[in-house]
Amino acid sequence: MTDSAAAATEPFSPLALLWRASVSLLVVGLLLVYSAYFSVSEGQSAVVTRFGAPVREITDAGPYLRWPWPIEQVHLIDARMKLFNMPFTDTFTRDKRNVILLTYVAWRVEKPLLFLQAAGSRDVAEKKLDGMVTASKNFHLGRYDLYALLSTQPDSIRVGEIEQAILDDIRVPMLDKFGIRVDQVGFKRIAFAEENVTAVLTHMRSERKAEADRMRAEGEKEAQAIRDEALVKSEEILREGREKAGTIRGQAEKEAADIYSQAHNLDPDFYRFWRSLEATKKVLSGKATLILRTDQGFFDVLTDPSLHLKPAPPQALAPTADAPRHEARP
Repeated sequence: MTDSAAAATEPFSPLALLWRASVSLLVVGLLLVYSAYFSVSEGQSAVVTRFGAPVREITDAGPYLRWPWPIEQVHLIDARMKLFNMPFTDTFTRDKRNVILLTYVAWRVEKPLLFLQAAGSRDVAEKKLDGMVTASKNFHLGRYDLYALLSTQPDSIRVGEIEQAILDDIRVPMLDKFGIRVDQVGFKRIAFAEENVTAVLTHMRSERKAEADRMRAEGEKEAQAIRDEALVKSEEILREGREKAGTIRGQAEKEAADIYSQAHNLDPDFYRFWRSLEATKKVLSGKATLILRTDQGFFDVLTDPSLHLKPAPPQALAPTADAPRHEARP
């Protein structure tokens, strides 16, 4: 018998058995600890059930322990915000117009245990949302005319008001029944049936025409106010100009009268002669034809100027001190 065969037939020593048992227990312990450990990531919630009955609801991220399966089981739930695009649905407004709407809903899981019990999955939850939003949408759109959704007048549009009314209707029931928090409901797209397009365009044209008429009336009113103000200002300017012109004219006439007076005092006969010539020029100006006797009136200055001209006084002919003197030459 060889040494290897003899070693194989020898029984295990107590030390070897203890070592193997320790290793086996360690492996089993690690497997139990690993199966009892679980973690919840950020944006997740968890529900721990024991033999199918819920025992814990976890909403905070971090590591946790549980009893190994099949005693306890962990159900992880996505708690992040989700966007649900509802399919196109036909809705009638108060004036019996058919409107095709594409609606969206922003929602998230706020109560994991209630969500797991009432819905259990995202598909089921969105079906519940679809039914509840559709019912509320049909109700509230039936209280508004078509032009509350589409109008050229911003003050006439009530889309935000309708969206808020739908959100108020479904927020509390969805949270209480399914553990879902709805943060926003909105209309992503609004379409119209073919028979409503003509009515919509006609209404838009009438609104645009009314707005254009209003703007024209306001413009005409402002233009008239500007014209009136300009007229008042022009009258004020003309009045001031007339006052200044009258003042200047009066001053000029006064100065002219003073000059005439000085000229008359200097040589009355020459002054009369010059004034007669000026009067004759004014009378005979233009195309006027006047037949008068030449020996009467102011025509005598033309026939006999000597009647008006007299020799100047000696002092008027005497040279002044400043005047140049001319010496007689032989």
